[in-house]
Amino acid sequence: MPYKTLLIFAVLMLMGVTAKTAKADPLVFSNVKAFQNNDTTQVDLFSNPGVTLLGTNLTFSVDITGALSTGGFDTLLITYNELGSLPIVQSIQIPLFGNIQPPFTFIFSILSPGSNPLGVPATLTIDLLNSNPDFVIPSGPNQGQTVNSYTYSFNVQPVPEPATLLALAGGLAALGVRVRRRN
Repeated sequence: MPYKTLLIFAVLMLMGVTAKTAKADPLVFSNVKAFQNNDTTQVDLFSNPGVTLLGTNLTFSVDITGALSTGGFDTLLITYNELGSLPIVQSIQIPLFGNIQPPFTFIFSILSPGSNPLGVPATLTIDLLNSNPDFVIPSGPNQGQTVNSYTYSFNVQPVPEPATLLALAGGLAALGVRVRRRN
């Protein structure tokens, strides 16, 4: 009898040692997009570096995937910076609202502090603070490389008001009439 008990105990120990422990997939982010034209057009910021975004109220989305360990959390840190302005920092706790687990798409807005008619260079840095690495470069010469955060570069330009466009059109029409009368 002790031999059987010892054998069962040895088998259980062997199973316990060789059993895989459940691990959570690390959190990663991808597909950072900017919404344009009253949210009817999405611009992939990774594929379009240096793009000009129109408007002073900018809306973005970021996909968060992976899994948190039981009771675990992470922080999504968003840093928006325009040339000549102080950075705007948003910190979002994951799971969202304490219970929404990834995967999900997080949508957020930034009010441009210093856009002007000529445009202003801006950057958006996304980082998951408790995940490293947290971004896989999707294409280009560094495709597949993992990094701890990613900074997207673009320009911001306000949408001209209708009155401004009307004044510009009126001025161009008057200039055209004047040039035509001279000839």
